[in-house]
Amino acid sequence: MSGHEPLTLCPPANIKFGLKASPEAVDFGDIYYSTDGGAEETRTVFHKACGLPERWNTNDSFTIGELGFGTGLNFLETLRLWTDSGFLNSGKTLHFVSIEKFPLDKEQLWKALKPWPGDLSLKMQLCKNWPGRVKGFHRLHFDNVTLTLIHDDVLPALSSVRGKIDAWFLDGFSPSKNPHMWSAEVMSEVVRLSKPGARLGTFTVARAVRDALETAGFTATKKAGFGRKRDRLEAVYPGDLQDLPSAPIKPVIIGGGIAGACLAKAFETRGIKSVIIDPDDDTAASGNPAAIIKPRLDLQDRPESRFFLSSYFYALARYQSLGCVMENTIIHACRDDKEKARYEKLLAQGVLPAGHFGKADNDHEYSFPEAIIIDPALAILNSTAGAKRVSGRAARAENGNVYDEAGRVLAEGSHVFWTCGYGIRSLVRFEALNLRYSRGQISFADITLNYAKTYGGYAIPFGPESLIGATHKRLDDISPFKPRREDDLENIEKFNLAFGAAPILSKRKSRSSVRVTTPSTLPLIFGDGPEWGLTGLGSRGFVFAPLLTEALAAEICGEILPVSKRLWTRFRAREKPNSETRPKRPLIKT
Repeated sequence: MSGHEPLTLCPPANIKFGLKASPEAVDFGDIYYSTDGGAEETRTVFHKACGLPERWNTNDSFTIGELGFGTGLNFLETLRLWTDSGFLNSGKTLHFVSIEKFPLDKEQLWKALKPWPGDLSLKMQLCKNWPGRVKGFHRLHFDNVTLTLIHDDVLPALSSVRGKIDAWFLDGFSPSKNPHMWSAEVMSEVVRLSKPGARLGTFTVARAVRDALETAGFTATKKAGFGRKRDRLEAVYPGDLQDLPSAPIKPVIIGGGIAGACLAKAFETRGIKSVIIDPDDDTAASGNPAAIIKPRLDLQDRPESRFFLSSYFYALARYQSLGCVMENTIIHACRDDKEKARYEKLLAQGVLPAGHFGKADNDHEYSFPEAIIIDPALAILNSTAGAKRVSGRAARAENGNVYDEAGRVLAEGSHVFWTCGYGIRSLVRFEALNLRYSRGQISFADITLNYAKTYGGYAIPFGPESLIGATHKRLDDISPFKPRREDDLENIEKFNLAFGAAPILSKRKSRSSVRVTTPSTLPLIFGDGPEWGLTGLGSRGFVFAPLLTEALAAEICGEILPVSKRLWTRFRAREKPNSETRPKRPLIKT
């Protein structure tokens, strides 16, 4: 994937709905599922071949890899088997990772799934959070079942996966029509990702597929087929995986802002309770009364560009599930003709599905109808409902235990996670991290808006008033948490320049806090073993935090990551020490 290629949606799926409404892939001359009974086909060709549901009894966490998501029928039937077998609230977890180069649009997906006699609520949930044809990784949750979609060509998709697979569903279109999906190179990647003893099922018994599997290391066997297919194929990878019991994970999270809260929620979805240590001093950047969840759009197709979109869709689903959405629809006002030309190019390239990005009423404005405004306090409260909170200021960690400056133990655990934002600045332990700090202030103005607007700054409807901001200032020797009159005036002037109106400041108190960024402007995940950290989320913490913390929790639990290997490496890259050598200063308190 070249960094100079334009970022576009995946190519569309050319579908014709024919006999019994069964969808047909016109370009491949093949159907998505059997008209003899798609659900029964899944059970025979894939579940039976992979020893399901019996193998779920011996694994606390089980991962299925699929080549060819199609209509999602295999996933939904697997989810139904998981539920019917009593694993829904069992404490076990199921991960389903599926690759699709030609993902369906939401309307196509719904039409394809309507005839399926399965659970209507599951079909609706899948369609509701469906990312459309957006490239890259997408993670969706169904109780203790996790679906990771990778929208990309099969080889780059497989090579981007970090983790191991217990069972494979090979469900691409016929090898004679789609040979690339069944190549020796693809089977080599399947082997690389397979655990010892992994099992595999597929509908095809083509000689080339059998040869590719056996050359890669699988032992393949013909079995009785389903419907009009006389034969099918089962394969086993050598070895016997011992699912050894692991030590309990007891996370201690330092910092109660959105990053810490999302990390606690990520562990909670895995049945793991966290302890959160926070000074409760109302200085966190997450303490603003409203936050914008809006996509960052890049023209070029880069790993980080895909992450920006994946994190946006994941954040939308997460905050909607938390019940903290205040408003939807955000209007972006371009500052000049150059920015307007860029937005026109983004529209023409098609970086987002229909309904997510388009022209607004005014010529220089663009609409994001699915973008949302959230209540940060409610998002944090609902994310941490299952966690234990400890009031205090952490100074150091050792062997999973966290101590304050006086040496008192604040919490004991197995893993420590530093998500304390500006608080990390006073810790000698992290002085080599090359981090940048900037003060930002929000103000309240007596102006009523129909929608939230962004324009280099932002303005959010807040009852009869609007929240406007935010400034970007270097830190000085004055408290960064003390609001300043000149910053209020700057926020007013920026709004005036964008819209030709100078609102009057309201009587509501302004708020100032500190952002943390890295020189690359990408977030930073640091550490290993029992001690980790997440920082550098900048002004997009509410968009990035849900997916980043999901990735961090997955890494700790030994699961498939919801981001590509290449991107994980970017986040985990070692930051160079600060070029300026200066003594660490204590936190400035209000």
